[in-house]
Amino acid sequence: MSDDVQSTYDRVAENYAAHFRDELDKKPFDRKLLEWLVEKAGDLGVICDMGCGPGQIARYLSAHGARVCGIDLSPAMVREAQSLSPHIPFQQGDMLALSDVPDNSYGGIAAFYAIVNLPRPLVVLALQELRRVLCPNGILLLAFHVGHEIKHLDEFLGKEVSLDFFFFETEDVKNDLRSAGFDLEEVMERDPYSEDVEHQSRRAYIFARKP
Repeated sequence: MSDDVQSTYDRVAENYAAHFRDELDKKPFDRKLLEWLVEKAGDLGVICDMGCGPGQIARYLSAHGARVCGIDLSPAMVREAQSLSPHIPFQQGDMLALSDVPDNSYGGIAAFYAIVNLPRPLVVLALQELRRVLCPNGILLLAFHVGHEIKHLDEFLGKEVSLDFFFFETEDVKNDLRSAGFDLEEVMERDPYSEDVEHQSRRAYIFARKP
């Protein structure tokens, strides 16, 4: 499955970067939560933008004083991120098996829609891996689409694809986080911004901490 997702994002990387690199300009709620993540992580260490895409999250965190890095499954997406933000280190990696990342590496992780292409049985495995690479007391900010549907795309950003997007009920993800060994701190939801800003789905954001 990872190979299919990787090849899809490799194929759309250039168009994806053009479409999403400035998305935070129109998302004030998301910006506030990222600023809160910087505050919560404090001096614990680097904040990783997990599933970074073109690196817009990492760039915003960096602009607000955080030491940051980014990881994405797609090498082409990593190249886009590095081109847009050459001062930030980005690397290829699979959040189900971050083999190049030692235990306790990060003070924080921003995982904005990083689980969107994961079938439900893999979510806990991914969260366990994120917990492993967080340092003790490290903080995770997880964002996802709320619901129970699976949205299949045959076309994405002008390219032919075969890609599933998974929505999750907030209570289920809270349970997954607990199962993965996290302590929950804050759980929030919001209605979508306008159609010209984002897909019309309800969004959830969870702060969870590694004990």
